[in-house]
Parts: sequence; C-alpha cells; structure tokens
Amino acid sequence: MSDAPPGSPPEGTDPQREPNALIRRVDDLIKRQQEDARRAVEEVPLLTEVVERDAAGASARAKEDEALAADLERMLLVRLVPEINKQISALRADMEKELRKAVREAIAHAIAERKARAGKG
Repeated sequence: MSDAPPGSPPEGTDPQREPNALIRRVDDLIKRQQEDARRAVEEVPLLTEVVERDAAGASARAKEDEALAADLERMLLVRLVPEINKQISALRADMEKELRKAVREAIAHAIAERKARAGKG
C-alpha cells in the first residue's frame, strides 16, 4: 500500500505529465471528429451544373407520362363513379324523406291555421 493521499497520481508517474496526456487525448479526439465531419461534407455530391435532357427522349417520356395519367384517370373513375352514385342515391333518398316530412308538416300547419280562423269567425 502507498502512503499517498487519495486522489493523488499513482507512484512512479509524473504529476505534470498526466494532465498533458489527458489534454493531448482530448485534442486528438476533437481533431478526429473535425476530420470526420469535414470528410463527410466533402463526400456529399453537389449539383454544379444543369444537364438538359435530349428532346427526343423528353418527348417520349412526356407521351409515356400522358398515357400513364390517362390510365390512372380511367382506373380511378371506374372505381369511384359507382361509389359516388351510391352516395348520391343515399343522399337523394334522405332528401326525399325530409321533403315529404316538410310537406306534411306544412299542410298540417295550414289546416290548423284554417281551423283556428274558422273557430274565431
């Protein structure tokens, strides 16, 4: 066992050298992280020029896009139109029911007013 107080450097080591070694290791770690960050930034490709498409290829792609859009539109309409028709039919039935109810109530109200006027006169 050593007679050195707790927290002091181990025997045989230079107290001045230990903090420098730690600082040196921290500096090395910081440098390595900075190099890694710089390398990561340098490796990211950047767009530096705009490349024009050839006209024939662009025309062919435009026709393919139009055909795809037409196919998608047709497929969506085939699937959605029956659903819309079903919803419209349900709304029409609800509206017809509400209309019949409103007409009945209006007629009942008119008859009640007529009876009230006839009772007064």
